[in-house]
Amino acid sequence: MKRQLLALGLMLGMLLGGLFPVSLSAQSSISIDRNNTSITFPSSIGFSITASSTSNITDIRLYYTVERKSFAQIYSEFVLEVTPALSVSASYSWDMRYTGGMPPGARVNYWYRITNEDGDVLISPIRTLVYNDTRFDWQSISEGMLEIYWYEGDQAFAEELMESAQAALVRLAADTGAELKDKVTLYIYANSSDLQSAMVFPAEWTGGVAYTDFNVIAIGIASYDIDWGKRAITHELAHKVTGQITSNPYGDLPVWLNEGISMYAEGNLEAVYVNYLIWAINQDKLISVQSLCSPFSANSADAYLSYAESFTLVNYLITNYGSEKFSDLLETFSHGAGYDEALLAVYGFDIQGLNTKWQAALKDGTIEIQPARAIMLTPGLVVLFTIVGGGSIITAFWLWSNRVASRT
Repeated sequence: MKRQLLALGLMLGMLLGGLFPVSLSAQSSISIDRNNTSITFPSSIGFSITASSTSNITDIRLYYTVERKSFAQIYSEFVLEVTPALSVSASYSWDMRYTGGMPPGARVNYWYRITNEDGDVLISPIRTLVYNDTRFDWQSISEGMLEIYWYEGDQAFAEELMESAQAALVRLAADTGAELKDKVTLYIYANSSDLQSAMVFPAEWTGGVAYTDFNVIAIGIASYDIDWGKRAITHELAHKVTGQITSNPYGDLPVWLNEGISMYAEGNLEAVYVNYLIWAINQDKLISVQSLCSPFSANSADAYLSYAESFTLVNYLITNYGSEKFSDLLETFSHGAGYDEALLAVYGFDIQGLNTKWQAALKDGTIEIQPARAIMLTPGLVVLFTIVGGGSIITAFWLWSNRVASRT
């Protein structure tokens, strides 16, 4: 399916690419008198234009394209309503309630094609608008491939988040060979309520959103809950690193590998995961690697166990075969290799072989499980992160979010 979509996107780009302005192809008979935009974050962008001509203007079309990760050049076209006249005004409202929202900082390139009754055509130069959330007084710090925006809390608050994130990236690169290729921007809202107000139709449980095509993470972190915030940022940054280095139009990573890398980046497993894992080992109830290739169960117990097992799978591969081979595995997946194909090429065994070796290592204690500090959890599973990308919205389980404040 991905191959078909890529081919379709490339074909559309070639067929329609001629409408992208590379220079001002204006006839002197047509001029633009006003070209304005207005942003109502997060729900809409308004475009308005006034143009005049030596003969009646009969057609105005708005084109725009959004700067984001894509394997094909895609843009949108809208025919604006005009009554033919020597001077006309037209407008268009891009309603995010129908198309889905965008993150703060998204960049939109837009232009117009104007035609008069003599057949003269003016294609305007490209303009760029930045879709900023101006409701808050943002501050920012930047280091390397990371930029953090925040508006509540002092400089030390942001610096602590940045230090933690940078340390996580260093550990991830050392253990897996995976590094960021493109800059990632984090927007730190003061709480989940503020975050949800920055989204179109958010779920009430949303505490963060990852816009995969934009390399943007938005998350609500209160200054008193910074420990949780650092762990959540680490997890999501690892997803960004993994996504950037394995991105291809032909295939996805198995879920256990994608989630396992992010769990591994956080450090030792939290106690709740360890408890589920030990129970599954003792009861011979481990979920197979084959099953973990697919999206995890919505059942809370199965989901906890799936995340715990994913951590141990990544830990097993790195500990027993080294970070260089693990880096080779990610490189192999970046070329669109299938699950069995990639494992066979790098390790010499397929998914079934990995399942056999990994379960044996868990049961005989070869894989040592060291819990992090325990976080007391209330029963049940809360979905915290929403991942937006590839034309779809995916809910991801963030298992430690349903917690009380006490730590042991």
